[in-house]
Amino acid sequence: MKDSVSRCQSCGMPLNKEHSAYMAKEPDGSDSIYCSYCYKDGAFIYPKATLSDMIEMCVPTLAEQMGERAAREHLVGLLPTLARWSDK
Repeated sequence: MKDSVSRCQSCGMPLNKEHSAYMAKEPDGSDSIYCSYCYKDGAFIYPKATLSDMIEMCVPTLAEQMGERAAREHLVGLLPTLARWSDK
């Protein structure tokens, strides 16, 4: 994993040692900057997803840890800073 990438650059999932099994691979076998829930075989699993779509997809999972309101606030602040969304 690239040292500078500590989370999926699409959904924000941590890509640390605990979550390393979820890191996607590029077609050449190298580590991706995306997780396996967002990216497979060199392409996004949901290529037409918008930033809003991604927030809505991620809220339920993160809400289990911090509640829906806090999860939504966290994702609204984080996701626009990630590589997939930063130029949108």
